Amino acid sequence: MTFEQALSQLITYGEQIDHAYLILAKQPAINVFPLRATKQHLKNVLNKFLNNDIDDDDLTLWAAIIDNQQAIDSHEIEDFLYALASSELMGEISQTSIQKMIKLL
Repeated sequence: MTFEQALSQLITYGEQIDHAYLILAKQPAINVFPLRATKQHLKNVLNKFLNNDIDDDDLTLWAAIIDNQQAIDSHEIEDFLYALASSELMGEISQTSIQKMIKLL
């Protein structure tokens, strides 16, 4: 998996997300145009949580990595990512809070 493919897996929370985490941790982002994380990407990941495909720890980790990955342009959803990554400050991640977040999108 290339660095760019790992970024794509990360943004979409793809089936190979665990492998993508490893690739991103091992390889520096050299000469990579930032990929854009959109509201639709966020909505899709939030729906994975609502469908119990991922848990709150997965969601928190995903948000923190997206927010801190230099090779991802996440300005469109940065406030949501901050809230998810800082759930202890912003309130508990639950089905209800995620449903409210989706409505805000």
